[in-house]
Amino acid sequence: MDEILQSSNFLKLVSKHLPDMLWAKDLEGNYLFANEAMCKNLLMTTPEEVIGKKDLFFAARERNKYPDNPQWHTFGEICSDTDFIVLEHMKPMIFEESGNIKNKLTYLEVHKAPLIDANGNTIGTIGSGRDVTAQFLLEQKIEKLAYFDQLTSLPNRQKILLDINEKSPTACVIFNIDEFKEINDFFGTVNGDKILQEIANWFLNIDFETYRIDGDEFAILYYDDISIEDLKSTIENLLSLFEKELFHIEDELIHVQFSVGIAKVKDNLLTKADIAVHSAKENKIRISIYEENANIEQKFKKNIAIAAAIREALLENRIICFYQPIVDLKTNTIAKYETLVRMIDKNNQIIPPLDFLRVAKKTKLYSYITKEVIRQACKTFENRKEYFSINLSIDDIKDASTVQEIINTIIKTKTASRIIFEILESEGIENYDEVVNFITQIKALGAKIAIDDFGTGYSNFEHILKLNVDFIKIDGTLIKNVVHNEKHKIIVETIVDFAKKIKAKTIAEFVSDEAIYLTIKEIGVDFSQGYYTGKPAELI
Repeated sequence: MDEILQSSNFLKLVSKHLPDMLWAKDLEGNYLFANEAMCKNLLMTTPEEVIGKKDLFFAARERNKYPDNPQWHTFGEICSDTDFIVLEHMKPMIFEESGNIKNKLTYLEVHKAPLIDANGNTIGTIGSGRDVTAQFLLEQKIEKLAYFDQLTSLPNRQKILLDINEKSPTACVIFNIDEFKEINDFFGTVNGDKILQEIANWFLNIDFETYRIDGDEFAILYYDDISIEDLKSTIENLLSLFEKELFHIEDELIHVQFSVGIAKVKDNLLTKADIAVHSAKENKIRISIYEENANIEQKFKKNIAIAAAIREALLENRIICFYQPIVDLKTNTIAKYETLVRMIDKNNQIIPPLDFLRVAKKTKLYSYITKEVIRQACKTFENRKEYFSINLSIDDIKDASTVQEIINTIIKTKTASRIIFEILESEGIENYDEVVNFITQIKALGAKIAIDDFGTGYSNFEHILKLNVDFIKIDGTLIKNVVHNEKHKIIVETIVDFAKKIKAKTIAEFVSDEAIYLTIKEIGVDFSQGYYTGKPAELI
């Protein structure tokens, strides 16, 4: 015993100011020693009082002090066989407003070893405990940042990938909010964020463990062996419930709808659910189910390959311009050309725009193609006398760098007075602010504006008046039938008459034979464009 007392005195001396908790017990669990940190932070006693007492003594005393807290534990009661423990105990930390005593969680890293005397006999245990609460909470915070969405507090894409890998779910369902970009643009991102939070709460209220895997996408996993038919029926019922919900944006109430992708596969579950939801949006259907034999994945791989080919073509100068003649119907001479883009593949084959422009728009490569076309066309016509036209999308007009490239190039090449910009009337031209601002800028430099594909679909004569256009290109579907379809002929005559009254010129597209050529000439169309008057080709 003297040896033990001497050892405890030594421990007391060297550990007095250590932040770690140190203790020694005999074989019956009586404390032989406990340092200041142990007594102050855990046992609520002093190093002198602790000697000879067991953990149960301190537990009973603290419980008597705080009878409303049955979860108070002492260190020794719960850590005898573990290297890491979580303690929940009471300390006198008072909330000013309520007077209630606050629970405190403490996370301890514990190490223990036998206490051996000089003869090699085990006479007790020694141990140490380090408070790792701050480290543990920091790790929790880091994990939350890595695996949980900060806006909705839902688990994120990284977490769903981890859960799929570790838990092997049987199915995945992705919900993509329809036209969420428009919600953000119309009501602002602050209100858009509120909608996302409300949707997250809606999923939680119906007891679905939901992930937010993208800006406008939520997902749920299924672990039961549910059939694809039952799964689809469940999701249809869920969507029916969701469609009854109204979401608040300030004083307004709006409906939100989903496009849904379902995958029930063993491999690449999230990727294939992604493919399914993209298919639903592309085909404008509410629910799409991934099927291995539907070649959906192959279509996406093809699009990726096309995007890569476009990037290579841009780097290797294989994006080129063809030019189609536009004939003046009064003089029967070529008055202008329309610039048409082509891509040359590695085998020197010409790729038409329909095969790559759609992918270019989806992958944000379209602006690079537009800039290349602007540079090539302006250089080609820098030393020519004809007018030339270039097609622009609403995305081009809204892209400040593209607009600046246009302005710089037409000034540098001195082509501003002979260039015509064709804007597709059906492609978001209702964005008047952007379009009018662009038209004002380039018209001040001497350029002209044409409205393309006018006469079908969303055609609006008010657009023509507001935008002060110089040319109206009559849609090819009307021109192709103008000889044999009296209604189409009347529409063309109406457009021509309207154009003359506002002092705009008309251009007929898709003039494929002599009969069409003579008919549009008789009607009073100003210019003809089509295979009858000239095919697209390079200009030398």
